Amino acid sequence: VSFKPHCDLYEGVKLEVSLQAHNMRQVAHLIIAMQRMKNTQRLQGTEFSDQELLNIMMENVIEESVVMTVQDQVDSGAVVYTSTSQEVKCNVADQYQKSLVLNEEALELQAMTLQGGSFQRRVQLNLSMYVTPSYSSGKGQPVTLGIVDTNLYLSCSSENGMPILQLEEVGDKLRLKHISAEDDLSRFLYQGWFISTALQEREPVEMCTKQEANRITSFRVK
Repeated sequence: VSFKPHCDLYEGVKLEVSLQAHNMRQVAHLIIAMQRMKNTQRLQGTEFSDQELLNIMMENVIEESVVMTVQDQVDSGAVVYTSTSQEVKCNVADQYQKSLVLNEEALELQAMTLQGGSFQRRVQLNLSMYVTPSYSSGKGQPVTLGIVDTNLYLSCSSENGMPILQLEEVGDKLRLKHISAEDDLSRFLYQGWFISTALQEREPVEMCTKQEANRITSFRVK
C-alpha cells in the first residue's frame, strides 16, 4: 500500500511520502528543504535547475550531519561541551611576572621574566569558553587555550596518574566546536586541573592536580 499525497508547493515538484516510519528530525528536515525550495529567489516559473536542486539538497545534508553528530552524543548520555561565541585574547603572567614564551624547538611553553624589547617574545592565548545544557554561571567554566596566530592548543593528558601538559596542532578548529566528555578531544578542555609554573626561570609550564608549594598556580590575565 502506498500513500501519495499531493504537494502544492510547486506543480513542478513531485513528492511521494511512503508509510515507512521516519523520526521527527527527518520529517522536520524534509519540511525545511521544501521551504527552502519555495523561498528560492532564482526560480524561473516552477522549474528547478539541476544545480539549484543540488545546492538545496547539499545544504540540508550538511545541516543534518551536524545535527546528528551532536544529537548522537546527547542520546548516548555523554556530556557535550559547546563552544560559545565568546573568545578572549589575553596575555598571561604568573604572580612573579614571568611571561609565557614558546620554545619552538622543544614545542613547549616556558615561563621567564621579560624586559624591554623582549616582551615581543611572549605568547598570547585565545581563551574559548564552553557550556553544557546544565551549565550554571556559578560553577567553573571549561575552556580551551590556543596560541594566537598558530594552530597550537594546550592539551592535558594523564601518564601514570600524573597530568602532562602538551602543545598540539589542531588542523581543523571546527572539531573543537562540540566536545564530548567521553571524546578524546576532551584533553583540550581545562576543568579541575591547574596550569603551573616553576619558581625558577626558563622552566617548562606544567600541569598539576592540586596547588603545590613548589609550583605557582596564580596568574595575571589581561
